[in-house]
Amino acid sequence: MFIITTILALLLVAAALMIFTAPGRRGIEQFANGLLVNITAKGRATRLADASFTLRYLLAKAGSDASHVAICTATDKPLGVVPDATPTTDQANSDLSYPLPVNFLGLNEDTERMVASGVIALDAMVVPDAAGKVMSLPASGGGTTYVVGKAVTAAAADLDLIEVIPCFPYLVTIAT
Repeated sequence: MFIITTILALLLVAAALMIFTAPGRRGIEQFANGLLVNITAKGRATRLADASFTLRYLLAKAGSDASHVAICTATDKPLGVVPDATPTTDQANSDLSYPLPVNFLGLNEDTERMVASGVIALDAMVVPDAAGKVMSLPASGGGTTYVVGKAVTAAAADLDLIEVIPCFPYLVTIAT
């Protein structure tokens, strides 16, 4: 009787381990093409950086492949906000093998901190600027850009942090 009970207990433990450690339970999904993707809730994921993110709260764009991000510039289509910086042991050496969190624009339910490149008024629509920063949507000057959200705090200078209600990036044409 003891042997049968022990075998049944071991089978139950093995079944529980298979259920609770299945790929979907750990947040990792493997697709048919062999790509492993970290699936996370509420519009947040992790990605590797193509280059060092030296500041927190920079805008990111799609990187060199599906598991990488790069710093967004004024002409790129933004993907999300990276609320962390690339870990470093010193200023000369960065660790690009460390996955960074990415909060996808328009998918999570929180406001986002972003880095301003200059003065931004309260309630201004914000768009990408150089080096992953944001600026106010220009009233004129021509061209196109992506709106990423609405500022709910103001910025007085370059590198100020602002709070933004994010949206899915949408392309707008700036008047000439």
